Amino acid sequence: MILPAEEYRRTHIEVPEKLHRGLDSVVYALLGRYHRRGALSRSLQEEAEKIHEAAKAYRHDSDRRLRENLEALRIRFRRQERGHESLLAEALALMVEAAERAVGLRPYPVQIMGAMALHNGYLTEMATGEGKSLTACLPAVLAAWTGRPFHFVTVNDYLAERDAVEMRPFYTFCGVTVSSVLSQMNPRERRLHYEKEVVYTTLKELVADFLRDRLILGHLHHPSRRLLRQMLQSRVRELDGVVLRGLDTAIVDEADSVLIDEPVTPLIISRAEENKPLMEACRNAYRIACTLDPGTDYQKDLKYREINLTKQGEKRIEEQASLMPGLWRGPARRTELVQQAITAREFYTRDKEYVIQDGKVTIAKMNVDDNPKTAAAYGVRSIPMLLLFKDGKVLDTLIGLVPRERLETFIKRGL
Repeated sequence: MILPAEEYRRTHIEVPEKLHRGLDSVVYALLGRYHRRGALSRSLQEEAEKIHEAAKAYRHDSDRRLRENLEALRIRFRRQERGHESLLAEALALMVEAAERAVGLRPYPVQIMGAMALHNGYLTEMATGEGKSLTACLPAVLAAWTGRPFHFVTVNDYLAERDAVEMRPFYTFCGVTVSSVLSQMNPRERRLHYEKEVVYTTLKELVADFLRDRLILGHLHHPSRRLLRQMLQSRVRELDGVVLRGLDTAIVDEADSVLIDEPVTPLIISRAEENKPLMEACRNAYRIACTLDPGTDYQKDLKYREINLTKQGEKRIEEQASLMPGLWRGPARRTELVQQAITAREFYTRDKEYVIQDGKVTIAKMNVDDNPKTAAAYGVRSIPMLLLFKDGKVLDTLIGLVPRERLETFIKRGL
């Protein structure tokens, strides 16, 4: 707004106080945060006590009447994109009574406080014995009523399965489906369980399933792109293997452990793709290896199972590689490829030194966390640890990260 000149001259501009700097700014920030947190806590406590008192009005309602009220609220939550705050008090009061009837536990005001704090997106700390499991169920139902995916992230499979089973009567009373996704489940089972409205699982399983889905979807990970593809193509390709409905809302139990301790180890998901240039190079290396003569073009070291090329052998390889693509122009690279091809041809016999399953050489590894008994039986004390087996017996053990040369020597002992 532009003021007239005389009004502008009368305008009083108030200059703010000088901003605090250094240690003063830190002190004032901490004091402000303390006062705000205290005000928020008092506000939540007052609201929780009102809700706890209001829940007493539903004690004389029948189970059918209570379910009808909960269903009516669920429909209102689903229809309203925003503005759920006006329904929050009534919904929590109904759930207080529903919890007592379904699982025999009536939420206290402190639990209602925790539920409202979680619903509003705050980090909530509760003391031992205050009932975290029941507290988290209240905002979980509110999130599930919106129709968007909800996940309850906990620290291990045992807690995920236990809480889902123990709280299922309460979720069912509120008209919400619940399940748990565990590490031993196959993709089909995971997809069926992720279709539920509330899903208990661990961070490792949730993140791994999300990354796998992204690999499967590729550039179609965005819903609008998938919808556009369905509209433009007469025949829609079935995206087999996708398990998640999506990611929207989550409650994280033991947040310090799940978000700080566990993420120390990165989770990497990779997809096997055919490397056509490398495959062709391996085939060419084998063709060259078949043209070389033992004794003349290369020498065999039977003790260490190594191949040493002679000068004549290197010259013959160079002559044949001159007609091949750029990968073969580097002397070190082409020599390594042909030596590996000769080694495989001379020293390795199928079903004796190596096993092929489904057209691929299989390398076995074991997660000691998932197989504690097996790890204890073989004395696994550190990670990584390699066990060399021969004829079903442990031949040698290698612990820790080691250079490639030592690893090759270790493997050759069993050949």
